Amino acid sequence: MKRNRLYHCIAAVALLMAATACDNEDYSEKSPFDNSAYLDIAASSTSETFTFNRKVTSQAKTFTVKLAYPAGHDVTVDLAVDPALIDTYNAKNDTRYEALTADHYSLSTDRVTIRAGRTTSEKVTINFTGLDQLDIDATYLCPLTIGGAQGVDIMGGSRTMYWLVRRSSAITTAINLKDVYVAVPGFDKGSPTADVVNNLSAVTMECIVRVGAFQSEISSIMGIEQYFMMRIGDASFPNQQLQTQTTFGKFPDASKQKLLQAGRWYHVALTWDIPSQTICFYVDGELQSISTAHGKSDLTSISLGDKAADDEFGNGGDFNFYFGRSYGDSHDRSRMFDGELCEARIWSVARTQDELRATMYDVPDPANQPGLCAYWKFDEGTGTVIEDKTGRGNNARVIPYWTDGQHTTACSKTDAQLWPSGIEVPKLSWD
Repeated sequence: MKRNRLYHCIAAVALLMAATACDNEDYSEKSPFDNSAYLDIAASSTSETFTFNRKVTSQAKTFTVKLAYPAGHDVTVDLAVDPALIDTYNAKNDTRYEALTADHYSLSTDRVTIRAGRTTSEKVTINFTGLDQLDIDATYLCPLTIGGAQGVDIMGGSRTMYWLVRRSSAITTAINLKDVYVAVPGFDKGSPTADVVNNLSAVTMECIVRVGAFQSEISSIMGIEQYFMMRIGDASFPNQQLQTQTTFGKFPDASKQKLLQAGRWYHVALTWDIPSQTICFYVDGELQSISTAHGKSDLTSISLGDKAADDEFGNGGDFNFYFGRSYGDSHDRSRMFDGELCEARIWSVARTQDELRATMYDVPDPANQPGLCAYWKFDEGTGTVIEDKTGRGNNARVIPYWTDGQHTTACSKTDAQLWPSGIEVPKLSWD
């Protein structure tokens, strides 16, 4: 039996060698197998999740058609988006995606020609349009495929590219505060638009942040230093822990169990109900720190805008309301925030855990939200003016730090640096 198997193996090898010997083709630049056409974008993966900001209206993807090796004649290849392939994809991947309708995509051409002696076609673009009309957080499937090829085969494994198109509700734009800070001119002394954040009996400050690098000292997130500032770190205090210093004192106590991590997105909130003397820090919708004895009897309100002229914390001086900076000359880069920030709000109430969770990533109809004093989404993606979404006119302004005695204008920090792309904050859910 062993001899028979050996004999058959030798015979098979001999036949293969004989067939090759009879073939006079030159395979130095091509395969002895049949030539095939395929999509270059599907060579390594046949699907791509295409996620974008809910404000985005259009996007484009570019690709080419390739051959396994050059052909001795022109090769014409037909392209199409084929909705019939969606059932196949869903069955294979146990999904239930709907088709992206034809009014949301178009091909720059549905036929390409690969010239004789070449392996690559001209570039083709598929344009996605009307994306802001898609349902938020729904995934639509767009299968681009090679419909046919003249004179060559089609490589089955790289014939079709599936785009999973998703308009995301997660934050996809945020400001990079490294080397800049943000001021709110409407909160400055004497401004009539500051009244909305004055004489508050309770207050909430919240935002979404990602720390790039922790400082050896305080990192200022938002607020007025030594009055009501959300910040990270302090002397003899972990430089990765949230902290505030109010007119009454510091909160909370130092704890190595409450450290933030660099490179991770967090929703952070600081609430203070002055009559009940209750102050809290929340992280990602969970209560992190609380004190029910933070205050004093003669402290009845707090003001984050224009205050009495003899109040050392009144705006118009060093102790202004800032993002990414506290007090000091604008030459002074100390206490800066090295990281990204978005979805910042000030409320005239101490928000509850459930309330914070419900609007963590967006506040609907901000102009009519009870207690919402100011709201900056930081979703502009360009420029240096940050709109107050409440409509009260307290727009914020990006300001550069001074560098080496030379004033670095805001224009020197490009939009790509100030508004880094590709950001998506992972959304949280609770049982």
